[in-house]
Amino acid sequence: MCTRSRLGVFMICVALVLGLALAASAAEKPKDFPSRPVTIMVGFGAGGSSDVGVRILAEALKKIIGQPVLVENKAGAGGQVMWTDFKNNAKPDGYTLALVNVPQLQTTVFDATRKPAFAMKDFQMVANHVQDPGAILVRAESPFKTLEDLLNAARANPRQVKASTTGIGSDDHLAVLDVERKAKVQFNIIHLVDTAAALKAVLGGHTDADFDNVGGFLPTVKSGQGRMLAVFDDKRFPDAPDVPTLKEMGIELVSSSTRGYVYPAGTPMEIVRYMEESIKKAMDDPDHIKRMKEAGLTLKFMGGEEYAKFMESQNDRAKDLIGLYRK
Repeated sequence: MCTRSRLGVFMICVALVLGLALAASAAEKPKDFPSRPVTIMVGFGAGGSSDVGVRILAEALKKIIGQPVLVENKAGAGGQVMWTDFKNNAKPDGYTLALVNVPQLQTTVFDATRKPAFAMKDFQMVANHVQDPGAILVRAESPFKTLEDLLNAARANPRQVKASTTGIGSDDHLAVLDVERKAKVQFNIIHLVDTAAALKAVLGGHTDADFDNVGGFLPTVKSGQGRMLAVFDDKRFPDAPDVPTLKEMGIELVSSSTRGYVYPAGTPMEIVRYMEESIKKAMDDPDHIKRMKEAGLTLKFMGGEEYAKFMESQNDRAKDLIGLYRK
């Protein structure tokens, strides 16, 4: 046999082996699943950045699994209302997922004063979807043109400048506390139920500044109703290149809301693996990528194992920060 023929046979064999390996690594579709719509529960109101990301994913995911993907909002207590309902009522049959927000989940689980009806062990990690950087927004008419203006006012008038968050223990709340500590200022912190409520308050002049996430702010900024004073990331956000980072202004702080999906503990692993792979495929859908970018939401896929390790890595940080705001 000539060298060229041998090489051809060798390449075919390699391709077959790789194909078999990929087929073996892919999660098989569980028998008869899904045979009806799948629901994703969201602990925040419709229209906020958490909700928007889930709805965009749901559109792509239904094409992968061949069933409708419904979104159910149960806002309240920074996600605690929904997570309690999920723990008490969601069956481990693969038909109900919940969105979890980090660090909100940890600051709820490990804060004894909140008396959570659930623990970390009650959640089976499936996949992470988004890592949304924190930011500060003021209304367009605000006298605070820069972050320095805002901090100077808070420094000169302790606990008079009103700063809103999406709830106790949220990434926004922790960001306010970190800014207070690092910039040596004190805000009058106002906790609201979700992004929509916080935006309404700041745009209506009921609060002076809103601490939330870029994904929740971009539509307001693009409409000209508000402006961001800073983003809490290592580098400037691509769709808001004129907004400086806190680090640029001498405040060493990076903060984000990391959002992914969980099943109730005890869900069959063949379903967990199938949905993990299906979420990854949905996230790779070009239309999903385009719509998430337009919404200002940064994709960050983590599969079940990596996501579980990430969750574990956040536990100690959350416990430390709970001690800070429960003083």
